[in-house]
Amino acid sequence: MSDSSSHIPKWVWITTPTLAVAFIGFILFLSTIPSGDELDAVKGDARKVLQQGVEKAKEETARQVDKQSYEFYKLLEKQTVEVPEVDAYHSTPKDNETYQYRLQAGSFRNAEDAERMRASLLLEGLTAYRQESTVNGTTWHRVFVGPFTDRSKMNKAQDILAERSISPLVVKEPLKK
Repeated sequence: MSDSSSHIPKWVWITTPTLAVAFIGFILFLSTIPSGDELDAVKGDARKVLQQGVEKAKEETARQVDKQSYEFYKLLEKQTVEVPEVDAYHSTPKDNETYQYRLQAGSFRNAEDAERMRASLLLEGLTAYRQESTVNGTTWHRVFVGPFTDRSKMNKAQDILAERSISPLVVKEPLKK
């Protein structure tokens, strides 16, 4: 039984060495072919074809540039722009209403906290005051800086508050005449 299981067909014994000998013969044939001269000839032909392509491209570009003509100067001379009649501009009159500005620096539930902030702002040289208001049944103590009728003075006060890391709320109210 062991003889029949390791039996390799005869055609495999004949085909395998034949293919191996043919492959070795092909490799030997390739080694006998001269490669240097033919490779240089192919490179030379490729250079010639490339040079011819470059020259053709240059000629095509030169022809296209000659064909282009800029006519927009002539077109502009022939065109006219019609401007419609417009009524004279009349500026809108500035309203004569003047405003006063206040800066809300903080809002506290505790009156002592509001008074502490007001005192520190007074030490900074700002005109600060406290105002109480009731919102939804809760009393809030708001600290205001101002009032200002000049925006530049208000901006200076905003800068001082910003240096203290306080971002104030600007309240703009019309002045009563």
